[in-house]
Amino acid sequence: MTDSQSTVRGLVNVRKFIIGRPVLNETIRFLKKVGRTGAEGFVLWGGKLIATNTFQFTTAIVPVQHSHRTDRGLLVVVDGEALFKVNKALYERDEILGGQVHTHPTSAYHSSTDDHYPLVTLVGALSVVLPDFARNAPADVAMWAWYRLMEYGKWKPINKTTKVVFK
Repeated sequence: MTDSQSTVRGLVNVRKFIIGRPVLNETIRFLKKVGRTGAEGFVLWGGKLIATNTFQFTTAIVPVQHSHRTDRGLLVVVDGEALFKVNKALYERDEILGGQVHTHPTSAYHSSTDDHYPLVTLVGALSVVLPDFARNAPADVAMWAWYRLMEYGKWKPINKTTKVVFK
């Protein structure tokens, strides 16, 4: 598969996502830290296609972010400059932005804000939400909400044909 072919289809053909332990550990460490302050946190995952249907996450990036508490709940904002820096860093590593991970204060689900304002826009990419500010992570991985962007603006829970492996 050429680079242009994989870019055109995004990650829709991926059936297996491999998440490296260092990526997972760095993600959880940051999300727990910010969660202890009562704020949501956001981590972005970069990686590479290692086979036609397998994507491996090798990088966790914590973008500059600003947490807000509003009348409607909590919110994390990553501005355009910070997102540019993430994409530039991944480009320099020959990686692509294939996943986003954030916390919620209670249960894990994809909110309408999560649906409409994602940082990851590559079709087939993952969005993962951890409950309780990641307080019990990774022991509560069965409680995490796993979604895929199946077409622009349409996030769907991952199904049984998609495997997530921690290595």
